[in-house]
Parts: sequence; C-alpha cells; structure tokens
Amino acid sequence: MISLEQVRSLESRVEKAVALIASLRSENASMRSGLAAAESRVAELEGLIQGFQKDQARIEEGIVEALRKLDSFEDTVHVAVADKGPELAAETKKPEQFEEAQAELAELPSGGDGTEALDIF
Repeated sequence: MISLEQVRSLESRVEKAVALIASLRSENASMRSGLAAAESRVAELEGLIQGFQKDQARIEEGIVEALRKLDSFEDTVHVAVADKGPELAAETKKPEQFEEAQAELAELPSGGDGTEALDIF
C-alpha cells in the first residue's frame, strides 16, 4: 500500500511541476511579447531602409544628370574653342595694351563734385 510519506513526496513533486509550468508559461508569454516588439521594430527598420534606398536612388539620378549636363557643357566649350580658337587668340590683348589702358585711366580727371576717381589698378 501507499504510505503517507509517498503521497506527500508525490504532492511536493506535483506542486514543483505546477510551479515550473507556471514559470515557463510566464517566460513564454514574455518571450512572445519580446518577439512581437522585435518583429515590429524590424518592420519599422525595413520601412526606413526602403525610404533610404529610394532617396539614394534619387540622389544618384541627380548626380548622374548633373554629370551628364557637365559633360554636355564641356563638349560645347571644346567645340566653341575649336571653332573660334584663332579668333579668340587674335582678340586676346597683350600686356602692353593693359598697361596703356591703365595709364589712360590714371590721366582721367576726377569727378566735378569734388570726389576723386577711384584708382583700382
């Protein structure tokens, strides 16, 4: 037959098992809550990543477009210089011409209102 001591031992083990089950259920609920929060944060971060990727794509498109325009401008300048190179060289003033113009400006009279002309050369 089963003794009183065996019943108490069994009762003690059952109580420990019930307490362990309750503790595990609580831990499980806590972990599920943490998992839900982590999944929510992951979804939020994925949304931010998609936004950053769209912004980055727009920035890259802008840079490519700016480089394309710069290339076009550079090509236009090269063509203009190639077409008008001899004309531009003929129009370029020599240093002596600048000195003559500077001397002429220095000889100009001051304004009639008593103010003197500014000497910027």
